[in-house]
Amino acid sequence: MKRYDIPSHAGTIVLDGVDLNELELQISDIERDFKVREIDITFKEEKLYDNQVRHSSDAYKFIKEVIFDGMEIQEHFVVLYMNQANRITGYYKHSKGTINSTQVDIEIITAVAIKTLSKAMIISHNHPSGNTRPSEADRRMTKRLKEAASMFDISVLDHIICTADNYYSFADNSEGSLSGPSEESVVTAMRERILQGLRQVTEANSPNIHRMIQTKEGYRKLEERILEKVLRDNRIPEAVIPQIEMEWN
Repeated sequence: MKRYDIPSHAGTIVLDGVDLNELELQISDIERDFKVREIDITFKEEKLYDNQVRHSSDAYKFIKEVIFDGMEIQEHFVVLYMNQANRITGYYKHSKGTINSTQVDIEIITAVAIKTLSKAMIISHNHPSGNTRPSEADRRMTKRLKEAASMFDISVLDHIICTADNYYSFADNSEGSLSGPSEESVVTAMRERILQGLRQVTEANSPNIHRMIQTKEGYRKLEERILEKVLRDNRIPEAVIPQIEMEWN
């Protein structure tokens, strides 16, 4: 029986004066223009933990374990991602900085939350100095992240500032950047907006409303009616005012 012998061939292509390394770089540049990479987020470093976070002390205990080694050396920014049942589905070591600062990328933090189908998150960073009080920069960043996450119905439950021995919870201290504006401040701002809208009313364009706002009592009743519609129907005063005029007509 004849044996299969695969012949060996000497190279038949001669490249004279061509730098193969340079050619490979050119090919890589061409491929880069046509390749679209898939974003992949993976889970690693499993931790044994009763992963239901009930209050800030639970979160602090977990976060302290995650960044324990560098707690007093440099700032770390960590995010806990959670499901609807307040259970930690994963954590993300977002950044590591200097002794008094670290970078925070709101777009990336929000993107990871979306990719992992998280319904809530707790953010945290440590202060190597031992001071737990938040800075104004901490508050501004928290407010921006909360606003970004809310666009996707993702809640920012807390921002915890850690030290080796203690912590500060934005939620426990009712920080406005986390809790958002109070109902009283929302109503005050809306009354101001109603006032601006009613200043545009004339006898020609809205005779009924114009007549009513000529007295303090009439203005008060009209303002309450507009405010009720704004809050109940989630509409803006500029849309409600002409609607009321049409109803009266």
